[in-house]
Amino acid sequence: MISPTPNWLRIVLLILSFVSFIPQLRLLLLRHDASGISIYYVLFNLIGATELVTMSFYFLVNNSEASDVFVNSPPNTGDWLNLAQLGLVWILWLFIFMACLYYPSDNNRPGLRATIWAIYISFLLISLVPLLIDALANDRNDEYHKWVGAIFHGIHSMFINPSVTILGGAALFVQAREILSRPIGLPTSLSVVGLALQAAVFFLVALAWPGRLVFPWNELGGRVTVGVLLTWYQLVGFVAVDNAVFALVQAILLLVVKRRGHSGISTVVSGETEPLL
Repeated sequence: MISPTPNWLRIVLLILSFVSFIPQLRLLLLRHDASGISIYYVLFNLIGATELVTMSFYFLVNNSEASDVFVNSPPNTGDWLNLAQLGLVWILWLFIFMACLYYPSDNNRPGLRATIWAIYISFLLISLVPLLIDALANDRNDEYHKWVGAIFHGIHSMFINPSVTILGGAALFVQAREILSRPIGLPTSLSVVGLALQAAVFFLVALAWPGRLVFPWNELGGRVTVGVLLTWYQLVGFVAVDNAVFALVQAILLLVVKRRGHSGISTVVSGETEPLL
């Protein structure tokens, strides 16, 4: 089965995804301050982006078996554009993550930066790092390689992917708490424009993902049952679900900011209306 989404649409969504991050990155660079952004909100989203690029990298680079899920067999340009999409979002979240840890913030606690770095590095050690080592050091046709790869995929599809989806939802609560706990009128580095753009763009991205990834619907007789949906989620659907959760979280946070603004806080954040140069 060939994924039906045309490559031009994948490229358009890739560009839109990049554009949607510009307001948040720009505001951080203008203010040189990360106040108003929960570092756990950023961490949870970065972990989610890391997991998605990990699974795409696994199927494209590490998996030595002919695959009837996630990617075409053999992989085509569309599959590499999918990896580019997920990789771009990961890199953009990584920039925001490092900026939030580098710039001062009014909610930093002693030892918080070290804790956050330890959590993320620990996650890298069970996600991207093993795949990179495997890609560089191992023979893809070795039976041991295939066995280890199957275990890696099984652990991620059954345990880590669902946990990452939950973390994506939890990002809403940690950032909403940060918004609501700030005194009225205090400047914030959370971009309202960025929230709006990401809610809209990633809603479209989530809608497109089911058509971008390979799944053997025909072999299942076209039946859609709870068991089939669970299998779909574990093998490919987590990508669409995670993007939909992210879009929903950004939309709800936008509403929280707007309602907070109606209570007295201006929703035009300091720096968002200033020229970049």
